[in-house]
Amino acid sequence: MGWKQGTELDWLRRLVSYWAHEFDWRAWEQRLNTLNQFTWEGIHFVHQRAASGRGMPLILTHGWPSSFLDYVDMLPMLEHFDVVIPSLPGYGFSPRPPRVGINYRYVSDRWHRLMSELGYSRYGASGYDFGAGVTTILALDHSESVIGIHLTTLESDLAHVVDDAELSDVERSYLAVNRDWDTTERGYSAIQSTKPQTVGYGLNDSPAGLAAYLGEKWHSWSDVTPSDDYLCATLTLYWVTQTITSSMRDYWDNRWHPVEPAYINTPTAFGVFAHQTVPEGELPRSYLERLYNIQRWTVFPRGGHFAPAEEPAAVAGDLTAFFGDLS
Repeated sequence: MGWKQGTELDWLRRLVSYWAHEFDWRAWEQRLNTLNQFTWEGIHFVHQRAASGRGMPLILTHGWPSSFLDYVDMLPMLEHFDVVIPSLPGYGFSPRPPRVGINYRYVSDRWHRLMSELGYSRYGASGYDFGAGVTTILALDHSESVIGIHLTTLESDLAHVVDDAELSDVERSYLAVNRDWDTTERGYSAIQSTKPQTVGYGLNDSPAGLAAYLGEKWHSWSDVTPSDDYLCATLTLYWVTQTITSSMRDYWDNRWHPVEPAYINTPTAFGVFAHQTVPEGELPRSYLERLYNIQRWTVFPRGGHFAPAEEPAAVAGDLTAFFGDLS
């Protein structure tokens, strides 16, 4: 049966055994405590200033089911930037406000205010998954401040619906693969955008259940699944903060409080990391150009959905090249 109906049993047994008996969270604590971490109005963030003292400000936003940990390996590669890595509301050390409507626009407004509080009137932004949605709306609503944006995934609910007659053959082929992915992989999104609280009770009660649920996503959406050590660090962050339910509310809030998509004039770079274990399709440039002012387009030979964690050097290099051209 393998992975056809969900997380494979032997894989899960091995991961849970490693988490229980070998994983060293204290080593991760020591590593994370070397970072400059702060909170502002309930938002946890990492802030690394450029070695020169004159770096371009850059805010990086993760997605689900991940965390600010995705960008930790990239930090030494971004020494010419003033890097800000917030935790999305409801993830890890950022509590989610007890209200509905915490959507892309709400978060992007918080990010803009955070950057302003840090003294940055102009800055770049990058993200993937929900982070791509937040970054997109940040550019839409605060174009006077956002120098450019860099994305590695498309948030499909921000894409325009295009009549089939207007699509190219390449675009139709991409959408066919994407629809197949939806058929086999999208079930999690249906439950999380309707009843996240119900599934959350079980995930908050069972470490094995949490490992199975999140581990399946990391396995299926990655090119090469990250190490057990990294997966267990991510699982531990969700477990000790009890934030799996609040993180899943992103799906509910963005479904029932949607943001209307609009063309993004801000210069945009897109890194294509299309090598997932379960293929989602390789985005054609023409499809993205309907929504973004694409100035840089790079197709990478490795890496999947979690590109910053899977291929940190490639993402860091693409970021550096793009924002270097804009400065």
